[in-house]
Amino acid sequence: MIPGRFSKAIVGLTLLSGLFAVTGCGIETDSAPPSAGVEGSGAAVKVDQAGKGPPEARRVERNQGVVRIAGQGQGSLTESLVRSYGRSGSPVQVGVAGGSESAAFTAFCRGQVDIVDSARPISPSEYRKCIARGIVPVQFQIASDAAVLAIKNETDVGVDCLSFAEVQEIFRAGSPVNSWSQVGYDAQATSGIVDSRISPRLAVAGPDAESNVFGFLGQYVLGIETPTLASVRSDYQAFPTDAGVRRAVVGNRRDQIATRRLGPSRKVLNEIVASIADAEKAVRDAEAEVRKGIEDGRTPSAKARDQRKLDEAKAILAGLKQDLVESRRFVKRNRASARRINATRGTLGLFRFSYYEAFEEQLRPMEVSSSDDFTNPQCIFPSQVTVTDATYPLARQLLLTVSYKNMLDGDINDFLTSVMANAQEEAQKTALVPIPDDTLLAQQTWLNGSSEPEVVFYDTAPSGSGASGNGPDQSAQGE
Repeated sequence: MIPGRFSKAIVGLTLLSGLFAVTGCGIETDSAPPSAGVEGSGAAVKVDQAGKGPPEARRVERNQGVVRIAGQGQGSLTESLVRSYGRSGSPVQVGVAGGSESAAFTAFCRGQVDIVDSARPISPSEYRKCIARGIVPVQFQIASDAAVLAIKNETDVGVDCLSFAEVQEIFRAGSPVNSWSQVGYDAQATSGIVDSRISPRLAVAGPDAESNVFGFLGQYVLGIETPTLASVRSDYQAFPTDAGVRRAVVGNRRDQIATRRLGPSRKVLNEIVASIADAEKAVRDAEAEVRKGIEDGRTPSAKARDQRKLDEAKAILAGLKQDLVESRRFVKRNRASARRINATRGTLGLFRFSYYEAFEEQLRPMEVSSSDDFTNPQCIFPSQVTVTDATYPLARQLLLTVSYKNMLDGDINDFLTSVMANAQEEAQKTALVPIPDDTLLAQQTWLNGSSEPEVVFYDTAPSGSGASGNGPDQSAQGE
């Protein structure tokens, strides 16, 4: 048991100690291809037409009453879902070992753990290792999330879509990308034509290293298991809050308001300058009238009237001059705000999908292509649909992988039933994208036995055999 962190239903990490001693650390090329966490080329979870496991599927012998979970996907909901399960009073003990996803899938395929917590599908080679031992994976989707790259709304930088490779190049440490003319699907065609001096500069802002979306970027885009600020470009502007990132992209509210006032304030300033010219002429005319009254020998009352007109004209002029000082100060402040707002032009922000949705009237998202083929871009806009089904390349599905033959074991089934009942609420609490109702209902039918689950299905031919594969899949390292 782990006092102070988990409920009584959780067994201490010692339950699973030693499971990963032979697997090593780090993200393996094999289990984290460039498109890891993405549906589509290299990462699609396919199912067979019958929706059933292959004939060689076998049941893993295990201790009943103890559910072993390994791995921990970025933004994992597992710990909170385990706590919810513990409050139900179930006698089932749930051990959460954490660790890397690659190590967790290795242990799962050896029958050493019951459930893998991951933010990517099982890879083709991991799948083949499972199938070789008769373990057929079934993956339950718990929630979704995505990293959204956005610039200020109503800003044109000449680019609407980035390839996955370009996202890597923009964010990686030592990135040479500092202008929007260097990226985009016409960047190669326009190289040498577009003047980088007039193309918007490309700056990058995002959350600090404590953020889940930063961790996702590091792991699944840059391929670094434990990313730090040293893992990204040196001029990356890191902020502790999403609001800080947004202000770096669109400017703060005060500057936005002041920028909108710049035009009107300049107009007022020009009107004051024109009025001062008229007032100065009025003073000169009044002074001339006073002198003329003296020369003409006007009556005292007439002279007094001339003097009052002069005093009034001088008072108006003095007031306008004071207004001029204030107006110039106001225009100067507004101009400085406009410069700060203009400096945000071209800044690319990294946001959680849920935060982007809340401020989409201020942000213009970049589409991201699932293809790096410049002649055939497949640009995908981030939306509830493309994030949930992971067709958006910077999306991630939070998954729990179980064995087809063991998912109806009483303890595993009871735990997963609780997970399904609480998944949508827990996702909303942590600003993730909840699974749709139809996905939830379908997965619940898998658990109550009223329908067959969609088992994971990859071509089991080894890499290099000439059979059709599912994208990058190299042999695992360290085995």
